[in-house]
Amino acid sequence: MSSIEQKNDYWVTFWTTHEIIKAKDPQCQIGRTVNKISIDQQKWQFHLDEIEEILCLCPDDTLIDLCAGNGLIAMPLSLRCQSVTAVDISNTLLEYIDTQLYPNITLITEDARNMNLPTKAFSKGLMYSALQYFNEHEIIGIFAAIYQFLKRDGLFLVGDIPDIDRLFVYHNKPEWVRAYFDSVKNNNPVIGTWFKKDILVAMAKYVGFNEAVVINQHPDLINSHYRFDLLLKK
Repeated sequence: MSSIEQKNDYWVTFWTTHEIIKAKDPQCQIGRTVNKISIDQQKWQFHLDEIEEILCLCPDDTLIDLCAGNGLIAMPLSLRCQSVTAVDISNTLLEYIDTQLYPNITLITEDARNMNLPTKAFSKGLMYSALQYFNEHEIIGIFAAIYQFLKRDGLFLVGDIPDIDRLFVYHNKPEWVRAYFDSVKNNNPVIGTWFKKDILVAMAKYVGFNEAVVINQHPDLINSHYRFDLLLKK
């Protein structure tokens, strides 16, 4: 399932201490770039529209955003629902979220592997471009926690998941392949864990979800050539 079994705290250290989180550009703060260049607002808005459509957001929805980072998703989506709870391990990133401008956002600094959240509190949720920072053992626990804090018939979008079957679509040059295996050898992940679609579907059903549907990303999304989405329904 995974190409790298990273050190448990590798990504905790990265997202709490790395200089990237203090970049001036919000997209750069969370690594939302193409060739280290942040994407423009039009492309980002397309991402947001896709997320909103998949989750079928409604004005009365209570939304949780796991690994919310600096709120680039949480802030605009808070205008489409009743409330948003933004959870992240990095207090530095969460502090970029303007809760005065977006008063229906609640910030929680917490590790997704050890969440203490009320049961059946959220109708919708998402974890976008973050699953790769966890290993297989940790993800079972995260999926189980998500199941507990979702309401009946709740939806949860796990977005932008690296597809192991397209590993060499992404690493498509000899020097990139070598750099990839160097990262495996040195336990120094560049992207993190790559996933098999059917294993994630089976894992979600194992913890209790009624449905787990793989969604192929729209080709206009910046990572669609090597990532996919997974929609869970309780």
